[in-house]
Amino acid sequence: FGPGLLVCLADTDAACLIVAAQSGYRWGYSMLLLQVALIPILFVAQELTIRLGVYTQQGHTACIRQHFGSFWASSACALLVFECIAAMMSEMSGIAAVGELWGLSRSLATLAAAFIIVFTIFFFKYSQIEVIGVVLGLCELTFVLTMFLFHPSPSEVFSGAWTFHGDSQFLSLVTANIGAVIMPWMIYFQQNAVVARGMVTAEDVRQERTATLFGSILTQLVMIGTLVSLAAARTKAKDIKTVLDIVDAMAPVLGWEASRILVSLGFLGGSLCAA
Repeated sequence: FGPGLLVCLADTDAACLIVAAQSGYRWGYSMLLLQVALIPILFVAQELTIRLGVYTQQGHTACIRQHFGSFWASSACALLVFECIAAMMSEMSGIAAVGELWGLSRSLATLAAAFIIVFTIFFFKYSQIEVIGVVLGLCELTFVLTMFLFHPSPSEVFSGAWTFHGDSQFLSLVTANIGAVIMPWMIYFQQNAVVARGMVTAEDVRQERTATLFGSILTQLVMIGTLVSLAAARTKAKDIKTVLDIVDAMAPVLGWEASRILVSLGFLGGSLCAA
């Protein structure tokens, strides 16, 4: 599969799915073109890590240390650790929210997820973990399925996609969508993984670029599916704040049980893949 596909699927985690759902339910199809425009931006950012990893044979921190010194390398690492802790809290929150949908306490769901993650890290090889991560990430495609199940009107989607707002809340959500796609840990992970896998040839670069492009398209397709699903499901413009809100919004069309299953698969897959 390659680290490019894994990191792109991990990009669409619980927080990103909430952002996409909020974008669709609050503003309809207005941010659809933004999701499409972010595909090449994501690809360019991640493709750079491939070339850096292959041609320097160093991780991202080592590159910073070599060119800017130990102080800036340490500073960047400190910020990365903080960001990773915050991201892990976000993933665990998403898993806990799914657990509550099925009658589990937040603490039990979080402990179960932590056990699965630790067990996988200690008892599986990296190549196996990569496969597990990609399989979990592909569960997010349930939101692409729901997009088709809602049968949105093509004319409404097209006209809505060209509707923009000057509202401060709309602009804040635009910023959130951009921030949901480009994350520092993705840069570090893919460059380090490229070095760890011993990618050195032009063929390695070509294959990893292909996997990264495919992953960039796939992860934004998940965001588009989530946004369109919630835009088609909305009855009035309001905020989506929790996983339960998404289930309730989709339930009138899909049925509550089907909605709960599909949303749970998407959020569990995305959260565990990113974690």
